[in-house]
Amino acid sequence: MISVLSELEQDALLEVLNLGMGQAADALSRMVNEEILLSVPRLHFLPWRQATALIGPTPASLMTGVRQRFTGPFHGSTLLIYPREKSLELVRALLQDEIALDDCREMEQESLTEVGNILLNACLGCLANIMGVEILCDLPEYLQGTCDELLSAERRDSAYDELILLLFVDFVTHGSTVKGHVVLLFDSWAISRLKQELTGLLNRFDG
Repeated sequence: MISVLSELEQDALLEVLNLGMGQAADALSRMVNEEILLSVPRLHFLPWRQATALIGPTPASLMTGVRQRFTGPFHGSTLLIYPREKSLELVRALLQDEIALDDCREMEQESLTEVGNILLNACLGCLANIMGVEILCDLPEYLQGTCDELLSAERRDSAYDELILLLFVDFVTHGSTVKGHVVLLFDSWAISRLKQELTGLLNRFDG
């Protein structure tokens, strides 16, 4: 893992993101009228190529994703990515029914887009609060493809640096655990600003 943030700065970021995960879990629980838990995210800063290898079981594995682009003082994208079979498992858990696979596929896009919208907005809201800025989000988009294809589209569309902030998040519901990945793509200015604000947060806490 690349040392972009100090250990203390990473701990501070995880604490804030964990608050966002709690808010997202509450919103998802209300959506399905059933308790949903989200794990404390595990955080990694990785080069783009290493991140794609870590997310996808194999280079050819089909992934399902929800993308949300954002603008403000800095711009970037967030993606919520699952292996294809796990996304269907999550949909069936959220719908609380033993529904047929074909029916599940029909409802997959709408359900996962809503989950992505809730979770990605929670992450972005936390980061905006840390940095004291306003972030404007586009509507979420449903995606399918290999992990390389999903992330390569982001690299072609804008001048992101190679570094990716990758979060591992577990959804726990109805005795089932589904592992997802939250990918945040920032430019170098945004990463520098994030580090600056985390340092300030820690200094205020020590004071």
